[in-house]
Amino acid sequence: MTAAVQKKVYISCNGCNRRLLDAQRLKNYLLANGYEITGFPGDADYLVFFASALNKVRIDESFDIIRKLGRYKGEIIVLGCLMETAPTEFNAFWKGKALPVKDMDDIDLFFPDIKVPYKEIPPDNFPLSPGNIYKDISPGVFIKQRLNLMLSPLKIADKLYGYLHHNKKEDYNTTFIWVSKGCPNLCSFCAERRVVGPCISRPAGEIVNEYSKLLEAGKRNFEFIGDDVGSYGLDLGITLPHLIQQLNKADKDYQVNWVIKHLHPKFIIRYKNEFIEMASSGKIRELICCFQSGSNRVLKLMRRQHTIEEVIDTLKEFRKVLPEIRLATNIIVGFPTETGEDFMKTLHVYDKVYFDRVHIIKYYDAEGSDSYAITPKVTDHEIARRIKLAKRFFKKRGIYFQTRD
Repeated sequence: MTAAVQKKVYISCNGCNRRLLDAQRLKNYLLANGYEITGFPGDADYLVFFASALNKVRIDESFDIIRKLGRYKGEIIVLGCLMETAPTEFNAFWKGKALPVKDMDDIDLFFPDIKVPYKEIPPDNFPLSPGNIYKDISPGVFIKQRLNLMLSPLKIADKLYGYLHHNKKEDYNTTFIWVSKGCPNLCSFCAERRVVGPCISRPAGEIVNEYSKLLEAGKRNFEFIGDDVGSYGLDLGITLPHLIQQLNKADKDYQVNWVIKHLHPKFIIRYKNEFIEMASSGKIRELICCFQSGSNRVLKLMRRQHTIEEVIDTLKEFRKVLPEIRLATNIIVGFPTETGEDFMKTLHVYDKVYFDRVHIIKYYDAEGSDSYAITPKVTDHEIARRIKLAKRFFKKRGIYFQTRD
């Protein structure tokens, strides 16, 4: 009797750590069901791509990657955020199989002879290695990317600055723990909430059990991750501080370091006393608090549910109690109606609270966002000018920055 031929799957992603963690979970799922994972797309029966839609650069890149994957014989399956962030363009471009993140349990329908359902595969603690997709599917594009970098004095200067301040960059030598998926917030600039769905928190006992096993395995550096970590427990009638109290009991005999990521400022403000108490223990090494704009007028249009004064006052207290804590944030440049004065208010926040790292995000007018309807828009030329100004501002203050402009 001839044994069944093992189907091969190529998995790639150009997205964030959350999507790379999803990609690793998918890999575990496929291995559990007898599929083989290949690193070469030409060998694959299935070509699975987690498509990022963070901004226009990523969206254009995602469409280009799908187009280039189409050169191979395998069936393409598109996952991730693209289908909700740019729905009209996506639906006109793609007629094949696709799933947004919130519907990942339905991936079973795309693969025959599934014995272990996707929902029974636990979240992974380590993301799939991202690499550079173009290196595999289009060496020409990969070489062009490198040449464009080498031929741009401004990009070289930014890379050199990043290298000199590499001690402030994000630490990827960490163990990730999912606390929840989905987001209950209604930020007007965000189309991703349509992709990830409502907040669904993992039971506290399940997270604590996973944490304890990782401690026993020798892990000491942890990053708690979710689409909005601060929302943890709202659907269960508990809070993030409640979960952290339980985790504190589990690691009382260990020296650990924590990063708490994707914290909406309103939750840092709401849980300020609890967070400061936890930070005082030295356990929390880094907080990522994305305040997005220093203008209260813009924050109101963004529906962020906090003022910039509340953010500044809260983070100043953190700095006072624990001067060595690392603070990171995101800012959006060019939100509709943002004036030059609004933009300067954003930069001036950094003279009131020192951030070690900032991700500069060029506003993208995503069709799936509510801000799509807000006018007037800021021109691409003006956004580019402001981003250049922001880079000079951060360099003068020794703040590490990342941008995808």
